[in-house]
Amino acid sequence: MTDLQTDLETWCASYISAFERLDASAIAEHWAFPALTTQSGQSFAFKSADHFAANTEKLLGFYKRQGVASVERRVLSHYEMAENAVAMTVADKMLDAAGNVLAGWQAAYVMQRFGTSWRAVVAIADGEVAAWAARGTPLGR
Repeated sequence: MTDLQTDLETWCASYISAFERLDASAIAEHWAFPALTTQSGQSFAFKSADHFAANTEKLLGFYKRQGVASVERRVLSHYEMAENAVAMTVADKMLDAAGNVLAGWQAAYVMQRFGTSWRAVVAIADGEVAAWAARGTPLGR
């Protein structure tokens, strides 16, 4: 495994740990601002960590109502775009308390290195929206 692959896996593990703790502020620490997410043809810009965390609180509430107890994330691929920029795709699975998969999808991130740490600057979440819609539980409802 390359140093970059290790860095991305470490970032993902830390992100998932914050997610499983339902800690929106800790999730926001994985991002650089302003940040952008896209989903199903819409773009959402977040100007600050506070703005992002407020939206993330709503998302975490949705996941809690769906019975998500744990998350698995695996880096599928990455592409070095510049010395301090990389795009990566991940596979996510949302699991209930018994370990059953509630939903799964692929997502993509554009990451930027700040000093020795990586931060997300863009996320493409179309797969997440589609996975919940296929389950009959549209995201955000």
